[in-house]
Amino acid sequence: MARIFAISDLHVDHPDNLRWLEGLPFHRYENDVILVAGDVTDKLPLLKSSLITLTKRFKTVYFVPGNHELWVKDRNIMNNHMNSVEKFERILDLCETIGVRTDPGKEVLPDGDAVWIVPLFSWYATPEDDKQDSLHITASHLREDVKLCNQLWMDNHNCAWPKDLGMPRAKFFCKLNNARTQTIYDAPVITFSHFLPRKELVKSTIEDDRCIVHERRHLGKPLLLPKRQGSIKGFNFTRYAGCHGLDAQVRTLGSFLHVYGHQHRNRDRVIDGVRYVSHCLGYKREREEGFTYGIREWNGPKQVYPSVHNP
Repeated sequence: MARIFAISDLHVDHPDNLRWLEGLPFHRYENDVILVAGDVTDKLPLLKSSLITLTKRFKTVYFVPGNHELWVKDRNIMNNHMNSVEKFERILDLCETIGVRTDPGKEVLPDGDAVWIVPLFSWYATPEDDKQDSLHITASHLREDVKLCNQLWMDNHNCAWPKDLGMPRAKFFCKLNNARTQTIYDAPVITFSHFLPRKELVKSTIEDDRCIVHERRHLGKPLLLPKRQGSIKGFNFTRYAGCHGLDAQVRTLGSFLHVYGHQHRNRDRVIDGVRYVSHCLGYKREREEGFTYGIREWNGPKQVYPSVHNP
């Protein structure tokens, strides 16, 4: 009987993160389920070994690819000049061969009840792709440099898309979820994705800021929050945050809990009856600034169900 844990943005290309992953204990989670909400690595052999590391510690591993997984810049490592959609399909095949789930599954909980885990594939909508679907937020007091944003955003350099996709990328990936969103499930549903499903999740709340301050105090950092929380002047992350279509699918499924990643800013809040949780490992410098609060307290992935909001 399983507890449900969550983690995202492992970025094991960074040695500190790989050591963190390999340091997870073998017996603590042996009856449990983990939702891995994308951005493990863009390297297929390392993705395989990292997911296998998790299968040796958890009873069941669920995974959705993030944007880093769909980078095809390293064409000498199993990529064979494939585009990002072809790599996505190869990753799903890889997961199937090593026993990692990317499809819906039913899990029995400690109290004997059950939940369905429904992975949702996703991408972001930029305001140029689809203004209505985009989570783009403009701020009158901040000057957004679109050229700088596009230069700095590495997907623009490392992803390659087929010319005949036929629709914006966010809609393409959401469409892949149609069969699972139209299924009737006989138990409550937990969903997870890599990208953000709502604008409200981008900005920190007073409670988020309090958690960051608490973490910075523990780290011996100044308690005042950096004004831009690590972002570069002129850069607007919300251009690449997620899409509204994703939350529409969460709501169609009647999910009571949605796990996501991507932003490297941890959240745990309820909006219109749905609990949204982000528990990103992120980069070492972000952990040192206190942005991914909760990682230290949990000393690993976060239990998200049965419901635990804070350690």
